[in-house]
Amino acid sequence: MRIRLLGIVMLVSCSAIAQSHATVASGSQTSAMQAELTKLAADAVLLHTDLPGFACKETAVSQVIKENKRNPKKDKVTEQVKFVANVRAERSADGRLHESLDVTETNGKPYNGRSFNPPMMVEGGFDQSLDFFLPERQACFHFTLSEGRIDFVSPPGTFDLAACGEMGAPHGFVLFDEAGNVSHLERQVPPELAREVHIADFATIDIVPTELDGTMYPLPAKMVAEVPKDGVILHFEASYTGCHLFKAISKILPGTAPAPEDAPASSHP
Repeated sequence: MRIRLLGIVMLVSCSAIAQSHATVASGSQTSAMQAELTKLAADAVLLHTDLPGFACKETAVSQVIKENKRNPKKDKVTEQVKFVANVRAERSADGRLHESLDVTETNGKPYNGRSFNPPMMVEGGFDQSLDFFLPERQACFHFTLSEGRIDFVSPPGTFDLAACGEMGAPHGFVLFDEAGNVSHLERQVPPELAREVHIADFATIDIVPTELDGTMYPLPAKMVAEVPKDGVILHFEASYTGCHLFKAISKILPGTAPAPEDAPASSHP
């Protein structure tokens, strides 16, 4: 089962931040709130328009958990797939970021190339983690600022608005580190709306500034997502390490010499 972390997005310039509709705190907090929302909007747009191709190591577990309504501590894992993979994110001609996996290990053993069927897979965390703060999306929420934190909630009726519906009317919060960078996001969507727009009901993302090609991007270091289904919980948890710019690598074999830059192109019959 493959689920998007967030909704599909529409891109607009950062200058189009919806200031008149986004409900913010009054008085002295207004300017501080707007400054934080402007920075979050810029980060969200950066991920969608400027994030180059990169690769990371993904260590993940996908589970089916049987709930114990009386005692959650007795929830039981009935199905589980642990895996390690090299995940690559590349921007295609349509401008969207596409993720691909090269699985190297499953359940502690080298991957044998056979069927790979985790109970749930989640995608979209790299470029969609801050979608709620895209300029055109900010009008969909009521924001509350507190020290090191912004809470957001969808007011009644926002799910019916064209720009807001595909997010599923979520509520949640983001946290900031001492340097003022976003470090954590948590959000939840009503189950009936999550089903309608095909996104995970619950998700958390730990975010770290990551340098790629000289620019710092807020990329996920850990992601957790859950979807209740038919009396069980589908649980997906992944950590990402060693993220680096993806580049094609050529290797000169022994006994060969590189062709000079002005050498004519070879031809084939």
